[in-house]
Amino acid sequence: MKYGLLENGIDSLKQAYTCIEKLDVGLHEGTEHNLKDAILSLNHAIEILFKMILKNEKEYLIFSDIGKYMAAKSQMIKQGKQNVFEVGHDLKTLSLVDSVKRLELLCDIAIPDVLKGAIDDFNKTRNKLMHYELELSEEEVNTTTRNLKGFYEEAVTFLEHHIDNIEELLDKARFEYSNDEYLSDMAEHYEDMMYDEYREMMLERE
Repeated sequence: MKYGLLENGIDSLKQAYTCIEKLDVGLHEGTEHNLKDAILSLNHAIEILFKMILKNEKEYLIFSDIGKYMAAKSQMIKQGKQNVFEVGHDLKTLSLVDSVKRLELLCDIAIPDVLKGAIDDFNKTRNKLMHYELELSEEEVNTTTRNLKGFYEEAVTFLEHHIDNIEELLDKARFEYSNDEYLSDMAEHYEDMMYDEYREMMLERE
């Protein structure tokens, strides 16, 4: 199993979409966990995918301390390792806020003000969920849901310029296929094959 930055980010982006869609339609019960999951997943998706864009420019850009990265890269080469984290156990990657700064200032990638504002707002909300608690009135829940939807749309519009076939990737993301379903489909497939072979054999006898 390989779970790279692209797969990781797209997976979270699809999860955010699924939760936002449920909230947008309206829920009699389940608003709380879907709102929480939407906020955390969308924030995570953007953080990971922004890091991917930075890494595509230069890998070192995703690390908060470039000096530590260089030291780890040196050890990685000497030891014949494949990944800097195999030797640099104290390496830390950028926060979302710092990723935005490096994209703009070091990669000359403009990020729309509307998207930057949403990132800042929801990063604060995410921090409350991750580290303390969040309390919203019914009106605030409705406003947050609307803003989340807009945030998602702005994010996807931006990411379309940096990730090929993002809509197709989102369509395929989080697909599940159980062992039972697989075995059932394979049994049906072999039954069809056997029927076709039997039919051909009977036609040859005529």
